[in-house]
Amino acid sequence: MSQTSGQPPLPPQPTRSYVNKESMTAIGVLFPTLAILMLGVRVYGFWWHSSRGIAVDDVFVVPAAFLSVAAGVALVVGAQTNIIGGHSYPTIARAEQLALGKFEYAFWIGHVLAIGFIKLTLLFLFRALFKGRSERTAFDISNWILIILVTLWTVAFLFLEIFACGARPAASWESLESLRTKCMDTWALMAACATISWVLDLAIFIEPLVMIRTLNMKFKRKIQASVVFLFSFFAVIAGLLRMIPWLQIFTQGTTNPLVRVLATDLSILDQQGIASIVLFWTYMEIGIGFLISCVPRSAWVLDRFSLATLSPLFSKLRSFTSVTSLSGRSGSKVDQTSRTWETKTKGGDHSQRDLISGVPPKTSYSQPSFDDIPLATMPEQNRRS
Repeated sequence: MSQTSGQPPLPPQPTRSYVNKESMTAIGVLFPTLAILMLGVRVYGFWWHSSRGIAVDDVFVVPAAFLSVAAGVALVVGAQTNIIGGHSYPTIARAEQLALGKFEYAFWIGHVLAIGFIKLTLLFLFRALFKGRSERTAFDISNWILIILVTLWTVAFLFLEIFACGARPAASWESLESLRTKCMDTWALMAACATISWVLDLAIFIEPLVMIRTLNMKFKRKIQASVVFLFSFFAVIAGLLRMIPWLQIFTQGTTNPLVRVLATDLSILDQQGIASIVLFWTYMEIGIGFLISCVPRSAWVLDRFSLATLSPLFSKLRSFTSVTSLSGRSGSKVDQTSRTWETKTKGGDHSQRDLISGVPPKTSYSQPSFDDIPLATMPEQNRRS
């Protein structure tokens, strides 16, 4: 939502920035494609290799996926129809004003729902993985607090986005004058929305890293699990880059001829240019956030895939190296080494492969041990109460 006051002198012609039709179209195609692939991997792992029932995070991930894909499609359509991705300088035609205003109104409502469902997917996933037998643990309390805060954030800002202009939403896109006089301060609203969302992102990022140390897992597997959850850091960065533009615009106000958004100077009259930057980073957060929400549940499938493809190769290379290093010795010793290697790899001693893959021995692909799959299925009996 864009709003200005007064008619300041015309600033220099805006320069071409990294946010344009091509970049908006690119992320609008890339993230929905990745979202569908990751959701497919997650469903495959659940359908074929998991004995658990449908969890709450499995329910929330469905609307999160739909909204993430829908937002990407909207960006592509908006960029290709010249609604976003360009510049409206020095003035914007009424038809363009109406199209941009309607597009933003729908997108900001959808982005609250998308980010809310993504956050709830992660929080209920953490609950399924880390909740102990006791109902009143520190994790249980903190996790429920975050769930309540995310729910309140979603409901509150969804309501504010819908009724920012009271009972007449059309006032937000009819004209700049109606937006200024008949609606609340949309810059302040969006800055508050992005700031609170980022604070919640930080809390969601920290929670699993704290809880991993309480699990009865080998140290190496704890490191591997931590690396998976560290991917959430990218969502934190994306949320930060979404928050900064809103705070910059809010603090600089709309009376200056130029407004600096991240590293780009834009005319305050360039409604399309300003809207495109905040839309770009908002969808970056949505796209990255959804991918992160699928990574833990997909880690089991990816882990199995890496073992099935890489372990035999590493075993052959290691066997070749061992035989070569013993080539100067007697044939009996070489034969004995080969037999020993064969016994270890075929008879169940996978210590050599474990050193390469970093994964403890597996008794069966269909029945992994707790150390094998810390992210997909964490049996209750293996957690600390």
